[in-house]
Amino acid sequence: MSLSPKGDFDPYTNLVTMIAESKDQMTLTGFILILLFLILAYRRAVAATPIVPIICIVGWNTVAMIILGMEYNPISTCLGSMTIGVASEYTILIMERYIEEYDKSGDRTGAIEMAVKKIGSAVTVSGLVTASGFSALLLSDIPIVSSFGLSTVIAVGFSLIGAIVIMPAVLMLLAKVEGRFERDENAFI
Repeated sequence: MSLSPKGDFDPYTNLVTMIAESKDQMTLTGFILILLFLILAYRRAVAATPIVPIICIVGWNTVAMIILGMEYNPISTCLGSMTIGVASEYTILIMERYIEEYDKSGDRTGAIEMAVKKIGSAVTVSGLVTASGFSALLLSDIPIVSSFGLSTVIAVGFSLIGAIVIMPAVLMLLAKVEGRFERDENAFI
């Protein structure tokens, strides 16, 4: 004689297990697709720079959830992929503005400063409005929904930090590396 669960709870349990098991695969696939698209669209080394802050942001989300004692549920399991989408938007806006400023001036450092100055406030306001909208979910009486609201607000906040703080730092590192390569090439001419 064997016993097996029946009823509505069994499919839900299986669904939660399947989603949790595929969480890392979904996140990794998101990173790969974003990177491929950026490389195809820009065909420049700078195209890979948004990946660095996005990886940081996804990692920070995980750490925040652990610190807050939050567990993954069917909704929050998709948070990694959603965070990649939000964070990529903000970081790509900074990168795109940097490219425009650098193409105009040829000054890498000045281009980073102008990019953050010109687009940084728009990204910040957009992020704060997005976080404010998702914060309404915190008021839900349904724990899974309020938990998702909190994790989304955290993800958007980290996405802002990644775009405004980490992205310019990554661009600066790339500018220094590219500057060294140019100096080395000119030394052999």
